[in-house]
Amino acid sequence: MFKKLVQAAAVGTLFFSGAAYAQTTTTSPTGGALPAGVTKVGGVVVDLTGTNGNRIVSQLSAASLFVGFSTDPATKPGTSNGNPLVFGTQTGFTSTVLSALGGGLTGASFRITLYDGDNAPGDFDFNDNTFTVDGINFGNWSAVATTVTDSNGNPTSTGLGFGDNVLATGFFSSVNPVTLASLFTALQDGSLAFAVNDVDPGDNYYDFTQGINGGLINVGTGPVVTPPSVGAVPEPASWALMILGFGLAGFALRRVARRSDAKFDTKIREITAGAIA
Repeated sequence: MFKKLVQAAAVGTLFFSGAAYAQTTTTSPTGGALPAGVTKVGGVVVDLTGTNGNRIVSQLSAASLFVGFSTDPATKPGTSNGNPLVFGTQTGFTSTVLSALGGGLTGASFRITLYDGDNAPGDFDFNDNTFTVDGINFGNWSAVATTVTDSNGNPTSTGLGFGDNVLATGFFSSVNPVTLASLFTALQDGSLAFAVNDVDPGDNYYDFTQGINGGLINVGTGPVVTPPSVGAVPEPASWALMILGFGLAGFALRRVARRSDAKFDTKIREITAGAIA
């Protein structure tokens, strides 16, 4: 029994790990299940968790995002798609919206869907690209756990990075206080710019427009209520059942004790009578 409990606990730990969440396109590593209305894949999904537990979730539609080659005007004069390449900008973070976050952030996740990213292990852009939000680094494109799907969001495989000639979706996330403080400051201008920073820009074709379109702003969704954890104070009804259980147990023990005492007294009398005889 103990072995089974240990195994169950281990499975639970794996299920709730960041990697497990990252493999699910509708579950954010920092906020949990995404609200109804967020498409399974496509666009850029932003999931911000405030210090008060409230969430702000937005989805930038796929059709509004970048498709084409990234180039560097510094080395290729006359080009307009610079490095970092800004592939989308989410607006709408007004002061009223941001006030729902309680003055800060405890977690942030960004779901990206990209066709032909060419940065999965073995691809030519492997470990060359980083994802930035308003210039804040949120990680290496090749290190993100991704799900490969068709254009309707039906999964076909999982892996790392956004591979060659496939439609892949994955989450960039952070719970780092310094990173989140910088992000919260960046939000004050009402928008977030999403970009690819490539060490050798111009060699990759990006298509962020594929997948299902969607758009929403969901403000103030409270945290999911979960059952009391081990060690939590029981509810009054639970206390009543516990007291009743203790009482019944005590009554049963007293009956057993009385029977044992009676048997002991009878045995003593028998021994005494035999000694006298």
